[in-house]
Amino acid sequence: MNKFSNHRNPQPTPGSLARRRRVPVARVAVGRSLRDFQPLLRGEESLLQACRQGTVARLGTRVPEAPEDELRVRAPFLRFLLLGGDEQAPVHEQGVQLAGAFVEGQLDLGGCRIPHNMDLKHCRFTDLLFAQDARVQGLITLQGSYLTQGINADRLQCDGGLSLRNGFKATGEVRLLGAQIGGNLSCGGGQFEVKGGDALSFDRAVVKGDVFFNNSFKASGQVRLLGAQISGNMECSSGRFESREGDALSFDRAVVKGDVFFDAGFKAFGKVRLIGAHISGNMECSGAQFEVKEGEAISADGAMVEGDVFFNGGFRAIGEVRLLGALISGNLDCRGGKFEVQEGDALSFDRAVVKGGVFFINDFKATGKVRLLGAQIGGNLACRGGQFDVKEGDALSVDGATVEGVWHFRGLERPVRVNASHLQVAVLIDAIESWAEGSVLDGLRYGTLGGDAPTRATARLHWLRKQGAGHLGMADGGEDFRPQPWRQLQRVLRDMGHVEEARQVGIAFEQQLRKAGRIGGTAPGTWKLPAKGKRAVAHVGHGLFGLLAGYGYRPMRLMGWMVLVWLICAVFYWRLALPPNNAIGPSDPLVFQNERYAHCVPGSPAAAAAAASGAPHAGNWYLCGPLPAEYSTFSPWVYSLDIILPLVDLGQEKAWGPLVPTPQQDAWNEWLARSHGHKVRWLIWFETLFGWIGSLLLVGIVSGIARRTEE
Repeated sequence: MNKFSNHRNPQPTPGSLARRRRVPVARVAVGRSLRDFQPLLRGEESLLQACRQGTVARLGTRVPEAPEDELRVRAPFLRFLLLGGDEQAPVHEQGVQLAGAFVEGQLDLGGCRIPHNMDLKHCRFTDLLFAQDARVQGLITLQGSYLTQGINADRLQCDGGLSLRNGFKATGEVRLLGAQIGGNLSCGGGQFEVKGGDALSFDRAVVKGDVFFNNSFKASGQVRLLGAQISGNMECSSGRFESREGDALSFDRAVVKGDVFFDAGFKAFGKVRLIGAHISGNMECSGAQFEVKEGEAISADGAMVEGDVFFNGGFRAIGEVRLLGALISGNLDCRGGKFEVQEGDALSFDRAVVKGGVFFINDFKATGKVRLLGAQIGGNLACRGGQFDVKEGDALSVDGATVEGVWHFRGLERPVRVNASHLQVAVLIDAIESWAEGSVLDGLRYGTLGGDAPTRATARLHWLRKQGAGHLGMADGGEDFRPQPWRQLQRVLRDMGHVEEARQVGIAFEQQLRKAGRIGGTAPGTWKLPAKGKRAVAHVGHGLFGLLAGYGYRPMRLMGWMVLVWLICAVFYWRLALPPNNAIGPSDPLVFQNERYAHCVPGSPAAAAAAASGAPHAGNWYLCGPLPAEYSTFSPWVYSLDIILPLVDLGQEKAWGPLVPTPQQDAWNEWLARSHGHKVRWLIWFETLFGWIGSLLLVGIVSGIARRTEE
């Protein structure tokens, strides 16, 4: 037996074996072995035991104020466990679950891969939580924790959700630029505070679930989600966003595949930007409050909302709300909303497209201009029961807009000055009293007047006269007169079957042209008269046209005038043909020079002798009895009718004519001659001229040449 057989052989050490076998000893980085942290703090021992068992290391029930021994956990030790520990410190599949700890030092997870959940609730972190390019194969929960220096987790990848809610507080910036969150980003009830700059930066991040800034969420500093992509909803109900400098919430170019909720007590003190954002659902701002000291309260230029946009139910914006070039596939509902600015535009909706309707109703109020220049509205534009107030200028501008449905413009608290230039509306339902003086109607096109909209000419003419003095031609010599509103109304009334109302509008239009001095000044160089002479002649002619035929809209008036002239002239002819006037005689020389009728010649010796012998009607051609039966006897009624109808020959004008004395040598005396024969001649000239003018006008009106177009 060997003398050494009773002695136990000593066990070889790793170093001796390595020296014998020459195998290198495996080395690990500092902080990856449990012995690197010996001796452990009391709080760390509790955490280590909980990680082995998969339970929660509940060191406290709330965020600790001071670093008590049983609450302290060193950040490097926490990192060691988050990375999975080692053989001496295994971590359960449930991951690290820590509550109420005082975490000392910087928790540096940059580039790390964490294979399980990271559950750190109600903990206080004394330094920055650094997690750039980290990968967490589970959830990240910092619910109720307090990070005094914030978070820097750019390009973080989290397979589950990220919870910064229920009392979470950060007094430094929380950065998650380009982060990818596999679940929800929950910040409901969290507080993000910085003295200046960004409180929460989430630019270009991707969230596969929902984003929650609700349940009394508060950010004192800018919240940025520029270019973020959210697969679910963005919920900001009852959230509070404040920024002393810069924007309260920046959401430019972001994509939300669900709804966006700024409602139920949401408040933003600073600009909210959604420029170029794409929202697949609704944008709900009911009951929200947006406020800025100056500039835009909401800036959503170029935004796309595939659902509805709600600025209703107690919504209030102190500052401009801008949606220039926005696209809304549903409705823009502003019923009951309040839009206020000190000066300038309260709501700007230029070049925007709304496939549904736009509603400014039910106590809607805008203190500032409302602009929809060039907007396209696929449904109705409702302005009922609202209030549009501005200090000066147009309260509502819809210049160049298109409304494919009905424009309701009635029931307003006070008249509104509107710029409706080049607006196109399918149906207009308005109240005249809703339009304020100085409204612009030039270019306004509407297919019909619907509902209770007045169609009486008196009411609609009162509406047209609410245009500014310039557009009515009452300023600057009438050069700015706009005829289109008159013609548009005339055509619509005619197409609706209100022919008489359309005629009244046409007559009023011609009268307005006269008031504006626009008669006779549009065709220079066509006459040889001077320009003033042309205008004077045209003005007189235009006035006669209106007097005689109502500018072509009253043809029966012209016929009445012709009948009146015919009868009056006939009476005069009759009186002038009777003794002692004896101013009308036969025109045929065979009768006039026949000695058989010498006693019929007024003032002739034969007439005097016949009268002395008691012959009746001597010296009067009208009543002279011996005239041949085949000769046309004089009839003043037919004579007057023959003269006033130039294209009709009744034989009277050829057979009878005025007995005019020999002309005087002095032309002036001839013009001033007052014999009865001269009176008959002047009357014939007047009636002949009137007959030609009246007949030509009548023919022209009937044929549609001289009658004013009703377009």
